Amino acid sequence: MVKVDPGGPETEERLEGRVLRAESGRFLVDLGEQRVPCSLRGRIRKQRLGQVRNVVAGDRVLVRLTGSLPHPEAEGVIEALLPRLNQLSRAEAAGARREQVLMANLDRVFLVMAAAQPEFNPRLLDRFLVALAQQELDGVLVLNKCDLAGLAERLQMVLPYRTAGYRVLMTSAATGEGCERLAEAMRGRVSLVLGPSGAGKSSLLRQVQPGLEICVQDVSALTGKGRHATSYTELHPLAAGGWVADSPGVREFGLWGVSPVELAACFPEFRPHLGGCRYADCSHSHEPDCSLRQAVEERAVDSRRYESYLRILESIKAGKLGL
Repeated sequence: MVKVDPGGPETEERLEGRVLRAESGRFLVDLGEQRVPCSLRGRIRKQRLGQVRNVVAGDRVLVRLTGSLPHPEAEGVIEALLPRLNQLSRAEAAGARREQVLMANLDRVFLVMAAAQPEFNPRLLDRFLVALAQQELDGVLVLNKCDLAGLAERLQMVLPYRTAGYRVLMTSAATGEGCERLAEAMRGRVSLVLGPSGAGKSSLLRQVQPGLEICVQDVSALTGKGRHATSYTELHPLAAGGWVADSPGVREFGLWGVSPVELAACFPEFRPHLGGCRYADCSHSHEPDCSLRQAVEERAVDSRRYESYLRILESIKAGKLGL
């Protein structure tokens, strides 16, 4: 299709596409009839200098081909980035404090946590959920490996999140439990699967769509922690409609752009209790006559989530972005 530069004359033909993979300065772009490897125009590298990557999976871009389609060896150059509808960001894990965009133009994020092997990690999950709330993204909690834990134990894990209003799916990639419901929740959407290494993200996706070429790794017997099966985020088309991206396992999640003042509202079950404090700038940590603390004492708010809030608040104030 012919594209027109904003405020400029008509240019040569440039095709609009979706970035499926961004890795080491090379990109795989879906142009509808063909997936084409692409490089990045130099001037685009100078944009978004505060971010770890300029272009990420899910980005809509304009590509100029160096060959014609269809041709198995056609390549292209990404010449323009189209505005993002949204994005999921975190703070860069190490080095300078920069924004790391994990994916752009999402409909839903599936947060996969294991019921066991590795141990369920509510602190990491709460950080994921704060990021989704702050960036106004739809999140679904997926408790995987349910074959490794009893029902009562699993219900205890997810109770604070169901009470807070989050959708929860219980699955087992080993037995197939819950995988049909997961597939239905992904149908017709652009989704990202996010979670710690070893939680079974890739195995679940292979249940959702058999034959999907995604690497799977077991949990380390020595450490009990997951090992990375995926080294980059890549979008895959779903036969039932939609797209899903697997992502590298996350061991810590640095929050980006969340201020101490905003944090409490990122916990949806806190919101009904945030207007009645004595002080307008109440941090809900130590001040007298705090309506949120009163709600915790009266068990209207789960104490585990409140403790998680306090830990995150302390880390933000101290400038510690990760766990």
